[in-house]
Amino acid sequence: MALLGIDPGSLRTGWGLIVSEAGRLAIVDVGVVRHPAGTALPARLAHLHAEISRILGSYAPDAIAIETVFHGPNVRALVTLGQARGAILAAAGARGVPLVEISPAEVKKAVTGRGGASKEQVATMVGLLLGAPARARLAAAALPADATDALAVAIAGLHRRAHPLLRAGG
Repeated sequence: MALLGIDPGSLRTGWGLIVSEAGRLAIVDVGVVRHPAGTALPARLAHLHAEISRILGSYAPDAIAIETVFHGPNVRALVTLGQARGAILAAAGARGVPLVEISPAEVKKAVTGRGGASKEQVATMVGLLLGAPARARLAAAALPADATDALAVAIAGLHRRAHPLLRAGG
């Protein structure tokens, strides 16, 4: 199964495609959708939608996992993040790709075993779970944390899809 994990953001959106075969995880590709500084929100949302649509068209994943949002630094930032998620959800819906939404705590728990893990702990475990080639690739690419976070979302999505009780939200 190929699953695209997405860590949404209005300025930077991380994405990571992982495949799971016979219980082994492998990274297919990873990146960050960035917007030029000073770009107006409508243009950022259009760019984000276009890039996620392009990624979906290029890789045709079996499913998408996207991180949910429960709080933000302020209401305005939270609304803007919700609009970015909307652009991503629209791209997924247009392609008909099954989507699962996962809370940040569930992502952390799936990857580290602890829902309150730090970003550093999540990044370390993502590297361990994906193996030395993935760690080397991530280090060489010098991608921001958004990319590693997206890989964590993908791992959590695969974890949830593999467990019937979790699929039902239980």
